[in-house]
Amino acid sequence: MRRPDLEIKFDASASQLEPRPGEFVIDSINSVEDTKGNNGDRGSLRVTNLRLIWASHKKRTNLSIGFNTVVSVAIKKAKSRLRGSTNALFLLTKPRFEFIFTSGPRMFTT
Repeated sequence: MRRPDLEIKFDASASQLEPRPGEFVIDSINSVEDTKGNNGDRGSLRVTNLRLIWASHKKRTNLSIGFNTVVSVAIKKAKSRLRGSTNALFLLTKPRFEFIFTSGPRMFTT
């Protein structure tokens, strides 16, 4: 089993989204939009000590982003289908992927 902090997974199985031994959930936020990949689609965002997990409320779409793949984190303006122009969390990872998440201000405190 690979370490979840070293991986980026798209549309993983439900069992792969569950916390692994030694992993624990720090926060869970509802109504978060994956603005770049699934614009207009609400989901939940779980932050663990090893990774960030976003799962759509309606589809079987999900993301698991290991923290050791993250190169930079920024808060910038983005256009959301659900929220219009708003602050968003930008993650740049290696390999070179960019993820953009929008939600309320609570997401930025976590």
